[in-house]
Amino acid sequence: MSDIKLLAYWLIATGVAMNVLIVWTLARLCGRLVYTAVAAASFTRFCWACGRVHGFKENKFPSWVYAPWVWYGFFSVSLWDKPGSINHLGGAGVWKGVGNWTVFPVKEAEPCL
Repeated sequence: MSDIKLLAYWLIATGVAMNVLIVWTLARLCGRLVYTAVAAASFTRFCWACGRVHGFKENKFPSWVYAPWVWYGFFSVSLWDKPGSINHLGGAGVWKGVGNWTVFPVKEAEPCL
C-alpha cells in the first residue's frame, strides 16, 4: 500500500470519526433542550398550582414582568442538578423533577402570599 493511499484512508477515517462525534454531541444537546422544555413546562405547572393553593402574591407590576427572573433562576441554578434540588415559594411545595412535584396544603395561620 502506498503512502498516498494510506494517507487518504487515514483522512477518511478521521473525517468519519469527527462527523460521528459532532452528530453525537448535537444529539445530546437536542436531548437536553427537549428535556429543558419539558422541565420548564412542569415547573410552570408547579408554580401555578402553588399559586392556586396558597394564593397569588400581590405584585406591584404585571406577572409577566417577573417571569424572566423566575426562568433565569430556574435555568441557571437547577437545570442540570439532580431531581429534588428545588424548594420553591417558601415552603409552599417541592419540585422534584418533571411531573414529580408536591404542593403542600395551606396551614391555618398562613396568610396569602
